[in-house]
Amino acid sequence: MSAFPGAGGLRRAFDLIGRRPFAWCGAVLSAGLALAIVLLALIGATSLRPVIEQGGLPAQATVLIAPGASAADEDALRASLLKLDLVATVTFVSRDAALAQIAARSPADREAIGQLAANPLPDVFAVLFRPDAAADAIDAQAAALHKMPHVDAVQIDLSWYRKFRAALRLARLAGGAMLVFFGFNALAWLLVAICLCVPVDAAQVRLLRLLGADDRLIRRPAVIAGSITAIAAGAVALGGTRLAWVRLDAESSALAAMYASALRLQWPELSWIAAGALVLCLAGALLASIGARVRLAAVGDCA
Repeated sequence: MSAFPGAGGLRRAFDLIGRRPFAWCGAVLSAGLALAIVLLALIGATSLRPVIEQGGLPAQATVLIAPGASAADEDALRASLLKLDLVATVTFVSRDAALAQIAARSPADREAIGQLAANPLPDVFAVLFRPDAAADAIDAQAAALHKMPHVDAVQIDLSWYRKFRAALRLARLAGGAMLVFFGFNALAWLLVAICLCVPVDAAQVRLLRLLGADDRLIRRPAVIAGSITAIAAGAVALGGTRLAWVRLDAESSALAAMYASALRLQWPELSWIAAGALVLCLAGALLASIGARVRLAAVGDCA
């Protein structure tokens, strides 16, 4: 009987789980589904990050080239613009090309342009800033553009960009809050499931101690049951995440083909899944060990 906690630890762990099977299954299912939401959100955030960084909504400035600037002056101005740390791209738009774009919009525009004696538009550089650049930094750099040689004027409107950045920050905060909420929800349900596996029979604990079992051996079945519980919750989470991923990946693939985008939900590598399973197993064992220590201490106090 004294060897029971060590030799039959795994069998005893399943006995502990089987004491309240329906409650245990409900807690594990709730923990797994909450964890699946967290995993799916992390997969989405990781997969969409490169697309957002490459295809964001950058601020744009229109740099009007001073009249009389030569081609060499324009090349020098382009080089100066590209040296700015916040500038991503610089595109030259000639006055003739700009006028042709306006004329192509509608017959009324073509008719109005046909009455002009000369092209009144200047040559310009369309300057795109980095999508991650702060609005205040762009504003300061746009002010520096006015002082560059051969620059007649600079046109930029950052009001929409500030609103977009504020909305993006709000979305990130809301997403982070939701992840924290569902993460704590998963942890709470996992604790409930593990608590169902922690021994509470004071009489049996006293009997095992009388038969020579120390607390470490008495805790072992509960620790094993905690690891099994955490792995079961992880399996539910992985299965639920995979089902949702298959559906969402099919939709994202159709959307990517429609817009010629590289948008795809990337399934985690096997090494990450294995690492997550190991972390869950250790976390379950640790939580169960702590719970068992508390229960055994209470039994000792009542002895």
